[in-house]
Amino acid sequence: MRVSRDFRLQRRNMSTYDYVKRAPSGGWLMEVRKGGAHKGNIRKNPVTGRYQFYRGSRNATRPMLEDSDMEKLKGRIEELDL
Repeated sequence: MRVSRDFRLQRRNMSTYDYVKRAPSGGWLMEVRKGGAHKGNIRKNPVTGRYQFYRGSRNATRPMLEDSDMEKLKGRIEELDL
């Protein structure tokens, strides 16, 4: 059975992003979730003050995206469907 492109796009957009603030020991963290799946974390760089997105639930070493504005960073995450 072949699935139409429109159906795939609809299905992809069904899951919304949720941003859950956490307070781990020694810092600030926001979990990025989509449809219940943990997609990554946003952390604030203590030196530059910029927000960094770390893709994957356990990644804490290599940020994938970075921005000084939290809302712009969230928009980029959702636009790229990470």
